[in-house]
Amino acid sequence: MKDEFISTTPMLDLLPVRSLSSRTKKAYSKEDGMAQLCALIAPMSLGLALVNYFPRWWQFLTNHGVVDDVSISMEDYNVVEMFLELISVPILLASMLVSVALVYWHDEAKVRHSEAASGRLSPASECEQTPTSVLDSVPENEYANFTFQELLKEAKSAEKDLNVRKALQLYERALMRKPSDKSTELLVCKIKCDLGFLIFDTTHEGPMKQFFTCESNETLKYATELVKQALEGARQLTERYPQDNTAFTLLALCIGRQILVSTQSKQKVRLAVEMHAAAQKAISLNPKDDQAHFMLARWHNDIASLPRVMKTLVRFIYGSSLKGKFENAIASAKTAISLNPSNIVNKVELGRAYTGLGDLASAQAVYKEVIHLEVDDVNAALYRQLALDDIERIESGKPVGSLARPWWAMGT
Repeated sequence: MKDEFISTTPMLDLLPVRSLSSRTKKAYSKEDGMAQLCALIAPMSLGLALVNYFPRWWQFLTNHGVVDDVSISMEDYNVVEMFLELISVPILLASMLVSVALVYWHDEAKVRHSEAASGRLSPASECEQTPTSVLDSVPENEYANFTFQELLKEAKSAEKDLNVRKALQLYERALMRKPSDKSTELLVCKIKCDLGFLIFDTTHEGPMKQFFTCESNETLKYATELVKQALEGARQLTERYPQDNTAFTLLALCIGRQILVSTQSKQKVRLAVEMHAAAQKAISLNPKDDQAHFMLARWHNDIASLPRVMKTLVRFIYGSSLKGKFENAIASAKTAISLNPSNIVNKVELGRAYTGLGDLASAQAVYKEVIHLEVDDVNAALYRQLALDDIERIESGKPVGSLARPWWAMGT
């Protein structure tokens, strides 16, 4: 089946810090990021100290003490020294366990703080904001005379006009006509994921604000639930169609969006591993799926953008090894471009990889290629704008960093 969700968005961690509101800038401030980094370093430091000191402590217990290659009998210790020596390793161990527990507690605290800080939903209204179907807002007789194909055509037109709400209404209406149509099921999940992202990004004063305005009921809670529903739907599609590459490509997209809205670091790490596997599975099923190669390029760019110390801490704390390289991102993006050269997101992802390597001349050349390409949905519109922004920065000599807001920093 030909890919119909052509311009899928990346791991959306996505949007540049440069356009965030003052409230969001405070949330993602350097001081807060440094505090979180210190919190993660503490367990590692205590663990290293424990490993380093344990042999001496064990010798003290079993061999009457050997300190710095000098034999010391227990009789040479006074009571206080003996007591301190005996409790040193237990204290280090207890401190390390407490620090690890605090890291996990911090994740849970961020969830509660995020919900309280938004101030948009009271506990009593949360269930009222859970999205079910946008068809609730459509007049009963609207589109009644449209055929299935006419509904799809109108939906694609709405996407091109960046009217995501209308597109979702039309795709859901079409799915009601043919509930078992796989292509339409994929499109409903994709558009639902797009809408959740738009609400999330616009609420945080991101670049999509120029294309989208939230309605009164479109809260962060609503956005998170939309993404969650899209992810659950994508998982179900991969189970029902285990040989369909487009289902796994869609799954990679939805996982990336879930990484964005998630506030728990452990969940982000687990999802990052799962996203990589989904993209690889899609490619194995169909090596000509340009969007699967794009998702893999996106993954490598995002992971390669992480500081090395952060990747080490992720492996130490969560037991997961994330290995992304800009060179791999370039290879995947070039493959995606060779399969679909008119897709804006493929080329911008290549430019982003060049930016990560510091090759701004190559990045600028690639970005200029997308200026006159056709925008067919909000994802293409976003990527085109990012390319224009970075071209302006390169030409004016301003610093050009990663297009991504690193997934590990989200929710702090």
